[in-house]
Amino acid sequence: MEGLARMEIEVVPELTERLLVAHRDGDRDAFSHLVERYRRPVFGYLVRCGIAQADRDDLFQEIFLKIHQRADQYDTARPLHPWLFTVVANTVRTYLRKQKLRSYFVWEPGPDIEDDAPDAESLASAQQTKAWLERAIQALPMPQREVLILATIENLPLKNIASILDMPINTVKTHVRRARMRLVESYERRTRVSHD
Repeated sequence: MEGLARMEIEVVPELTERLLVAHRDGDRDAFSHLVERYRRPVFGYLVRCGIAQADRDDLFQEIFLKIHQRADQYDTARPLHPWLFTVVANTVRTYLRKQKLRSYFVWEPGPDIEDDAPDAESLASAQQTKAWLERAIQALPMPQREVLILATIENLPLKNIASILDMPINTVKTHVRRARMRLVESYERRTRVSHD
């Protein structure tokens, strides 16, 4: 595993599966590398699901504690990414139910868009568009938001999303279509208002 530690984790997709197996088999360094590999996608999911900034670290730790505890349940014949995001999605759902936050989502914008040499007008426009898009995603009903995040940000196939969220694939397709339609309608309203 020492050789694996020196490899760039993002570059080798099969490495993440090996990390969980190595952890399960007693490698002390493997789990920290797995956590590092999934830090950004999991935090991104938490942000986009409306988890308050103050609660994200605790929920992140809870998610990886569950992954650690369930490592022996991972089937190596299946990809790790959908399995791991099943744990993430279920943990978030449980958290939201317990906190009764469905109608009280808190939005924290992500980091500013970075560009080598943007002019001030382009940067301001891009930041406004990004902030608008993040708010528009936040305004989606939770089932549409979950499906949209998993499909467009995590790039998971619809059948994997259906498995992760425990819903029929046709329901997943409907949520994706409705989420995209709502975003387009919202964008068109935004464009009309800005031109008036």
